[in-house]
Parts: sequence; structure tokens; C-alpha cells
Amino acid sequence: MEQDFDLFDFARSIAEQEKNDSTPAPEEKASPQLSRAELRQAAMAFLATLKPAGIAANVPTRRSKYRVAAAGFWRPPTARKTNVISRTALVVMYDDLDSCFSDCADREERIAVINFLQENKNLLEAEIRKNEPHLAAADDLFGEFRSWDYSATANPEYRKICRKLEKELKALTQGSKLEYIRRAGNADLCYLAVPENFVDPAVIPGEWGIVELTANPRGFKMIRQAMQIPEVTPEGRLQLALNIASSAAQAACFASGVDSDGKMRRPPKKRRF
Repeated sequence: MEQDFDLFDFARSIAEQEKNDSTPAPEEKASPQLSRAELRQAAMAFLATLKPAGIAANVPTRRSKYRVAAAGFWRPPTARKTNVISRTALVVMYDDLDSCFSDCADREERIAVINFLQENKNLLEAEIRKNEPHLAAADDLFGEFRSWDYSATANPEYRKICRKLEKELKALTQGSKLEYIRRAGNADLCYLAVPENFVDPAVIPGEWGIVELTANPRGFKMIRQAMQIPEVTPEGRLQLALNIASSAAQAACFASGVDSDGKMRRPPKKRRF
């Protein structure tokens, strides 16, 4: 059924209602905060768990522009050519929402619209599971973990909601750093690493995997797996692998006490654990 009201007017009314609500919130105990260096370390640790063949921190995606917290690449174990890169991945670490979204004036209203559409999508998916049981995967052993092919549904309202949701998500991130990094064409998997409970996963495009960096206990947890980026080319993978090698070389020289011009100095002290 077509919506007979403006979604942005609906979102604006919600924002005004929340603004006018003057009920004081109960005081909460401050949760431990991670420093920016600790956030970068946790993002690097997450990528290391994926066991890449090469890995580095502070890697540029396009020459020296748009550096990411960590990046890695994989090589096929039986490759005859030495320059074959089978897969690449990067981790973008942000601790402010301004870097995640574009500078649109109606950002809050658009996020409210996305949440509204996501809620309706979840309700329609529940109806699909009830009315179209043939869309469930037949090889799943446990019903509660069964996967469903919602794209094959005969419900036109569900497809309409999905199109609207995709349009709003693209508008929210169009022109942002996230979009430029994803469109660089050199990373098969893109992960967004953010502090715990920092952003609603529903407002981040589905291609991006989401990793939350936790302070207590200190570490990370996967919230959403990344999807394969279709625009990636072999040349783009090789470019990112070369950028990873360049970034790793700088870190190796620093750890060995060697400057870029070959001068030797006292190596930095190693921390004892």
C-alpha cells in the first residue's frame, strides 16, 4: 500500500517531539573510553584475526588521500604468478559521525526515515516467513537460525520498501569519505570500526561490515559481516597491496631505528608486558 504521508514530515515531527521532551534522564555511570590510539590498535587487531598475507596500518587507498586505519591482502596458495592478489580488505576507524555521512542539512530527518523504513521492512519479513515458507533455506538444521531469500518474495510492498531504503542510505552517504573509499575499487571487503554503541548499523550501507571496538573488555566484536564489493579490479587490488607494502616499510624502518634517508639512530624502546 502506498504511503499517504511525507516521510520527512513524519521524521521531523519525531525529532521535534524528542527535543520538546524535558524529562531529565537518570544519571548513568560513565563507561570507560578508549583513546584514539587504542581504537586504532583494536581495529588493527581485528584485521589481524582474518590472517592476511600482508598487513599494515595507516594505509592510503588513493595515493596519499583517504588513509584507513588498517588494510591487508591475501594471495592464493598455489598461484604461479607472484603478483596475483586474490583478495583485499580495509578497516576504516571513525569516532565521529561527521566522517560517516555526507554534509546534508536534513541528516537527522533522513536517519529517522531510514529507521522507520527498517522497522517496516522487519515487519514485512516476518509476514514473508509466515506466508512464504518455501523461501527458507532447506539445508539449515535449526529453524531459529534459518536463512531466507527475501529477494524472491511475491510481496510488492517489500520490494518497494527495499528500494526506498536503499535510496535513503545512498543519499545519506553520498559524497562522504565512506563512499569515496568504497568506490576506490581496490578493496573486496570494507569494514567500519567504531566505538561500542556509537552508530545504528541500520544507517550504514549494507556493503560495509561493522566492527565495534569495546573498552571493557578491551577488544572488538563483529556486528555485521562485510559484503563483496563488485567494482574491485585486479589492478585496484595490486595498488592497495603496494600501498600496504609501503606503509609496512615505514613502520619497519621506525622499529629498527632507521630514517628514510638511511641514517641510523637508537631504536625505540620495546615495551615489556
